[in-house]
Amino acid sequence: MHELSIALSILDLVALEAIKQKAREVKEIELEVGRLAGVDISALAFSMKAAQRYSPFEKAQVNIVEVEPLSRCKICGQEFAPSRQFGVCPHCHSIETELLHGRELRLKSILVE
Repeated sequence: MHELSIALSILDLVALEAIKQKAREVKEIELEVGRLAGVDISALAFSMKAAQRYSPFEKAQVNIVEVEPLSRCKICGQEFAPSRQFGVCPHCHSIETELLHGRELRLKSILVE
């Protein structure tokens, strides 16, 4: 379950930012996780709660936003929602596509006091 190591790394980043901002308390942590990132969102939410219990951020609310995948065809420029990482363009049927969104795992924001 790599979600626990991801949760611990996120809390390390939160700690660094809280120190930099001279925060007294972290109120909220917002994450963005792409649907094709290979992360089980429910396992990540569970891991965040478990990791928070042993951190100064126990009371921080964690919001996880799932990012839907979006691809663009390199041939015709059509944007579409792929069902997997390497999608076929529904317009021209080319396999030359690029994934624009959907694989991210990002600490989007931290609300501090």
